[in-house]
Amino acid sequence: MDKNTSKAKNMMGIKEATLSEVEYTFSQDTDSCQSEDIGQTIKIFTADGGGGAYIVFSTPRWAIDADDIDQFAACLKKIVKIPEE
Repeated sequence: MDKNTSKAKNMMGIKEATLSEVEYTFSQDTDSCQSEDIGQTIKIFTADGGGGAYIVFSTPRWAIDADDIDQFAACLKKIVKIPEE
């Protein structure tokens, strides 16, 4: 098995299929400190160099309220576990 693929032997009911990457793109409205009204996007994906999946972020700008940090972190923990399930 490639070091960048899931350790699962049965992915989504398909025998011997492996999941090598999970990617999500989220979008939200412009925040109040942003000079242009272009909205915000963040791409969150997993990568694995052989030691287990980790999260990678790609975004020009993504703002969240301090009250939402724990919920955002919980979401990231779920995403990073998907390829290993």
